[in-house]
Amino acid sequence: MNKIVVYGLLLMASILNAQEIDGLFPEHKSQLRMPFNHASYSVFEQGMYQAENTHTSLKPYLYRNAVGIQNYKAPLLKDKTSWWGRKLWNEHLVAISGTDYWFHLDVLLDVDGGIDNTEVGTTSNNTRILKMEGQIGSQLSYSASVFESQSFFTQFINEYVKINQPEDAYGLIPGRGKSKLFQNKGHDYGISTGYLSYSPNKLINLQFGHGQNFIGDGYRSLFLSDVSAPNTYLKVTTTMGKVQYTNLCMWMKDFNYSIDDVQQGLNYGHKRKYGTFHHLSWNVTSKFNLGLFEGLIVDNSGGSGAFPAEYFNPIIFYKNLEFANGEDSGNGVVGVDAKYRFGENNIFYGQFLLDDFKISEFFNNQNGYWANKHAIQIGVKSFDAFHVKGLQLQAEFNKVTPFTYAHEEQHHYSNFGQSLAHLWGGNFWETVLIARYRKKRWAAQGKLVYGTKGFDIDGDLTSYGGNILISASDRNADYDQRFLQGNQAVILNIDTELSYLVNPSTGFKLFTGVLMRNFTSELPITRIGIKPESIGYTFNTENTRWFVFGVKADLFNHYRDY
Repeated sequence: MNKIVVYGLLLMASILNAQEIDGLFPEHKSQLRMPFNHASYSVFEQGMYQAENTHTSLKPYLYRNAVGIQNYKAPLLKDKTSWWGRKLWNEHLVAISGTDYWFHLDVLLDVDGGIDNTEVGTTSNNTRILKMEGQIGSQLSYSASVFESQSFFTQFINEYVKINQPEDAYGLIPGRGKSKLFQNKGHDYGISTGYLSYSPNKLINLQFGHGQNFIGDGYRSLFLSDVSAPNTYLKVTTTMGKVQYTNLCMWMKDFNYSIDDVQQGLNYGHKRKYGTFHHLSWNVTSKFNLGLFEGLIVDNSGGSGAFPAEYFNPIIFYKNLEFANGEDSGNGVVGVDAKYRFGENNIFYGQFLLDDFKISEFFNNQNGYWANKHAIQIGVKSFDAFHVKGLQLQAEFNKVTPFTYAHEEQHHYSNFGQSLAHLWGGNFWETVLIARYRKKRWAAQGKLVYGTKGFDIDGDLTSYGGNILISASDRNADYDQRFLQGNQAVILNIDTELSYLVNPSTGFKLFTGVLMRNFTSELPITRIGIKPESIGYTFNTENTRWFVFGVKADLFNHYRDY
């Protein structure tokens, strides 16, 4: 049946694409979200930072706001006249357009094979992607994608997937979701994403969909990141002059707290939790941008089990509302972010997030008060570094104190057992160094991640502040909490990649890469998802050397630095 559908689509493509279409890249003027991938975004970020009155924190960008993307893609097109040549090198598989509408459809692959030095030996990933997108009129855009995957991971990724295993699944794939067993030791998983994007005028954009969002200018975000599974969201972005204001509501799930009837042996699925977020971006000058952030996590433990209506208010201050509704009604965080452009090609950026704190204790570090929870990011980007066209360098430092993002039960800052912010959770410091070089369709990148994290201790029910899914009330005391306490581990991850862009319209590329990882800890790292108790899976402390090659479409970020 699947083959019939694919062949039908190919036949339809060969017929429809005999027509001339009005412009090869109609999406560049649309309300569509440009798929967020750090490497893909780096090709036009320089133009975004240099352009007049742009806002760069909120991602994915709308295509219509992506400065310079047309200038990047157009010179890459090859002079091909045959149908197969145009489809392979330049165009979407199916491209239909008419007066006030257009439609694209693509069948893509993320397929790779690899060799590592552990007991796994060989790895493979087979992801088939069906993607469609289009626009009706000048105001309404839509997109939908289906991903079906079977994967055999390298050792440390496989162990990370298993160490976070939900009770009703074989594993938890970072950024994707639950998996089931495939051929004795592999993972079978699939996801669907899609959204509607509507702009009634030049000032407002409304989105309703299922996917991921990101707030920040760094490789990591301490506010809201794309490291957890896709979720349902409603986003309203208003841009007026030098100010951009975003209100984001998210419907999420928590596999730690299923709605079960144990006596009847029934599982009604995972409990709902909700997130509401505000972000205000202000271009104070042509070089300096200041942002304010607040977020709140609430659950459905109330009588109706629904999203509390008061949190739909786009301008109310959540922290005061949380207090008014009761101390345990939710978990609120606030933050500030900033960036400054010095010279033409250099950007300094940073974030500071504040969780619970007590002002009388905040400046008295000697006491080690548990609730002085905060996170800080400092980073710099340099474009055309050392006067080399196409060379981008980035350095970033992140620090998150113990118990940050943790709270009571469902109120921890997570979605589907994965952090909403930094991949590592809490109680760590990290340095990230990235170099990217691009020339025409060729690209090379190298990334080094080095840091130290304090994990919980196997067999000890005390929370040491690194696992955000454990209730903060499981701490051993209010005072004498120390940074990097617990089972301390040192993490080194070096990831390199060389790629060749086959089709600039779809982002389809050939790639090869080498990943090297060292992970050392004082004690074994066991289950980090629900409780710090061993279930027979631990992080591999061997030094990993992994070679991989394949094809991919770069429609999302693959995070492998844990």
